[in-house]
Amino acid sequence: MDTRSNAKFAPGIKVRDMQKSLEFYIKTLGFMTLDKLTRRNGDIAHASVGFDAPVLTLSSIDSVRSPQLKKDLMENKFGVGVRFHFGMTGTRTLDEYFVELKRKGIKVVSEPKTEFWGDRIFTVEDPDGYTLTFSEHVQNVSPEARVNAYELAHQKKQRV
Repeated sequence: MDTRSNAKFAPGIKVRDMQKSLEFYIKTLGFMTLDKLTRRNGDIAHASVGFDAPVLTLSSIDSVRSPQLKKDLMENKFGVGVRFHFGMTGTRTLDEYFVELKRKGIKVVSEPKTEFWGDRIFTVEDPDGYTLTFSEHVQNVSPEARVNAYELAHQKKQRV
């Protein structure tokens, strides 16, 4: 039997301004640059970022070879329908991290809240409109309780 494993999963996104995006992910979110391809002219074509392992790869629109794809990317809003979820562990709590990001003027989509599945989450937006949700597990919830809470939450939304 053939076995496989995922050593890492790092989605790639196109960005309009690599310098602005790297500044956001490194200086604002506190990610590290784990890999970077710098062209001879000094432009950064590609970078992998994350807290301790690559979680996201950034590529400049300028690196797109297909003229049609480049045109399509320039004409469309980035981030529509795309959301990245980062599960956090470590010495800093989710709420402490949120306060730190908010002080830096980050665009907040949703404030920290504890969800029915047992995670505390908040969501922010990057310079290209991609939404980033950070979570921290705070309580164990049984599968039955999760389903009940989900159904109740969605009944309320339908009534509004």
